[in-house]
Amino acid sequence: MRCLIKNIDVVDEPADALIYSTNVSLNCSGGVGSALLSRYGKVVQTDLHGLLTSSGRRFANQGEWFQHVSAGMPYQAVFHNVPCDGWYDTTPEKVEGVLRDCLKECLRLGGIGTIATSALATGYGHLSFDDYLRLAARVFADPAYGSFDRVTLCIADGPSYEEALKMIESEFLGIHPA
Repeated sequence: MRCLIKNIDVVDEPADALIYSTNVSLNCSGGVGSALLSRYGKVVQTDLHGLLTSSGRRFANQGEWFQHVSAGMPYQAVFHNVPCDGWYDTTPEKVEGVLRDCLKECLRLGGIGTIATSALATGYGHLSFDDYLRLAARVFADPAYGSFDRVTLCIADGPSYEEALKMIESEFLGIHPA
């Protein structure tokens, strides 16, 4: 599997599957959720709240993920995951677990060759960008996920992207600029 990093908004990267993090309310209030809402309309928010309502809950649990593609989205799978608690706290282990769960589900679904992901739990979440890069590199190097053609870590912010490139090079993380 090729592991790439791009200076691009994750919703602009063509892929079979999209993996991003959201909050315990599944609100599209910032980051990727806001971009999805802007691009695909209010149906995204309505669908996500409907997932919670249909389960009889108002909040998702930390570590939980929801695979749902709203109308008009070009993906085979979209993983709305919740790596943080209600106060946006998390650990690298929790984030790695969520990322691995989403990749395992991509394998189970079949037919997914390309995956676009944001830097999970690093926006509003309290995971450091460096910790995410290290755990993502470890997960992407796992032979269990070798059947994917490409996983692209998408970073829209230019300075963060440049920081990531320096770290990837200095630590030999195995993620390559696109």
